[in-house]
Amino acid sequence: MGKSTFFNRIIGKREAIVDDSPGVTRDRHYAVTDWCGKAFVLVDTGGYLPHPRDVMDQAIREQVEIAIEEADVILFMVDRSTGITDIDQEIAEKLQRTEKPMLLVVNKVDNEAQESEAYDFYNLGLGEPVFVSAIQGRGVGDMLDRLATLLDTAGFAEEEDDAIKLAIIGKENVGKSSFVNTLIGKERVIVTPIPGTTRDPIDTPLKFQKRNYLLIDTAGLKRRTRIKENILFYSQLRAMRSIQRADVVLYFVDATAGLTRQDMRVITETMEAGKPAVIVANKWDLIEKDEHTYHRWETEFKERLGQYRFIPVLFTSVLQKKRLYKLMELATQVYEAYHKRIRTSDLNRVLLPIIRENSPPAV
Repeated sequence: MGKSTFFNRIIGKREAIVDDSPGVTRDRHYAVTDWCGKAFVLVDTGGYLPHPRDVMDQAIREQVEIAIEEADVILFMVDRSTGITDIDQEIAEKLQRTEKPMLLVVNKVDNEAQESEAYDFYNLGLGEPVFVSAIQGRGVGDMLDRLATLLDTAGFAEEEDDAIKLAIIGKENVGKSSFVNTLIGKERVIVTPIPGTTRDPIDTPLKFQKRNYLLIDTAGLKRRTRIKENILFYSQLRAMRSIQRADVVLYFVDATAGLTRQDMRVITETMEAGKPAVIVANKWDLIEKDEHTYHRWETEFKERLGQYRFIPVLFTSVLQKKRLYKLMELATQVYEAYHKRIRTSDLNRVLLPIIRENSPPAV
């Protein structure tokens, strides 16, 4: 089919596994990319089978169905060389029942002569198809132009307001929703001890010290799903979408558990997205403390962060309402520092003496 080749072509690097055998994409791949200055998250799913034959096929079917529900725009890829198959027809009928904007992408159209064969795909009833060759890159730019237009109509236009957008990110049951509820003083978000109870995306406006904020609480999945890996993957996807919207990311962790490998992966993605962040080590009330505890734990967190040790770390207790206002003040300081502009003359004043002492090598 060529979905993974198409995915790699758009993001500009080889990230999804590519093989001639159908169904090779078993893992879920996603990447943040952009076109003409418009950033978006691209997801590469496994091949959809309407009638799964085994547990693996069932997992992939579920993955694709969640992707359809989660997506703002759907790219339905078909293969010019095989013509319209029964599976294509079944998927098209399913997509016709959704209200999502979509593009029908006909792959393996390597030249103008093959376009005449591809026109048969109009019969799927999904509008005007886009002809591409994922291997050659033919037609991909035109497809991305149409995608950019659909993203605008799907609500991806830049948000314009004076509110500082804070994305509340972190694993399940680390106190994210409790933090939001405590700040606004009411149960805006359902909170239970059961992980994953935040079901819908919730944006909460907040006024703090005469400034406007928008708290973005990362949502859980809208549907029940039996595959644990699917839950994890789409939770990561939703977190990534919240990070893209944010001015500052507040990354919550359980202080008693420290920074896990999963935490570090999301923090790395946050940094690669160019977003400032604060690490919020919640449940500080559960830690036995003496006069050296705070400094010792802060040092351990900084060492775990490695190259990202510049990210500020704050230990809080949402339950006991400790350091929550300080967290808001710190988030505001990080926001202002991120947007601070240094004049060229000031920069030269600092750098020139250093350059005189340590001349850079000639190129």
